[in-house]
Amino acid sequence: MNEITLLAKSGLGWQGIGGIILLLTGVGLIYFGIKALQGYRFFPEQEYNIPEEDHYEPTQAKALQKVKTTMPDFNGGEDRVFTEWKIGYTIDGEKYTQIVTDNGYEKGDMIDIKYNPENPQEFYLDDEKSKVEVTEEEKEAEEKEEKTPFGYAAIAIGVLLGVFGVVMLIDKL
Repeated sequence: MNEITLLAKSGLGWQGIGGIILLLTGVGLIYFGIKALQGYRFFPEQEYNIPEEDHYEPTQAKALQKVKTTMPDFNGGEDRVFTEWKIGYTIDGEKYTQIVTDNGYEKGDMIDIKYNPENPQEFYLDDEKSKVEVTEEEKEAEEKEEKTPFGYAAIAIGVLLGVFGVVMLIDKL
């Protein structure tokens, strides 16, 4: 008995199948690119960068020492200086030190933090200086900045893949 596969019956061969796959992938990328330009978010939006705190305890840390780190600018510009603070706090008689970003602290400032009682080295800043207020205009500008490059790139790549897929199909036929 002559068994003929579906692929052989269709006459498309591997080149034709590859063309169809590229064409469908291109159409999908164009679809997602258009959705991205319309503001669709592919990841859930995270409003707050605060760990689950039902068991975190409040305390205060003291700004101990300003730490400056200089990093070279690989684009040939001036070196970049990052300012951070070494803070210290005591939990159950044991002292802990951490490095945090500079939010305008002065030496000796008391900084509100919340720490994990099971592991006091896990903490986050809970003071007013560390809370950043974001205006609606800033949110909109950030969202536009996020979605625009992805949307255009997805559409461009989708068109290229679609064209290659069509060329492969035409060449096969």
